[in-house]
Amino acid sequence: MLESMGFAELAPPVAGHPVSALLDDRRFPRGWPSVVVSVADKHVAQVFMTIDERLDDMARRYPRFRVEINAARRPALALEQELADAIGLPVAGLVDQLRVAWQASAAERASR
Repeated sequence: MLESMGFAELAPPVAGHPVSALLDDRRFPRGWPSVVVSVADKHVAQVFMTIDERLDDMARRYPRFRVEINAARRPALALEQELADAIGLPVAGLVDQLRVAWQASAAERASR
């Protein structure tokens, strides 16, 4: 749909962001925009959290998909590590930077 609307560059990050894409070779996040969107998505629900917290939350909310969600944990954490390595931060530093960005965005949305 994005491609037909003239936004072809957005199609891969959107297709690769669901947790199910981590288990699908066709939709697995490839390329930095897709990796960044996927990692960021795994840190946010209604609040900022770690990937493990987010996946645990998803497994509680969607028990029917618990096996698949838990299977996605390893590739999700591997993408997070890959991104951290690429930008020269430890994972904890990357998570801190993502948290700061999310909090700034949340504060901006609240002020509107």
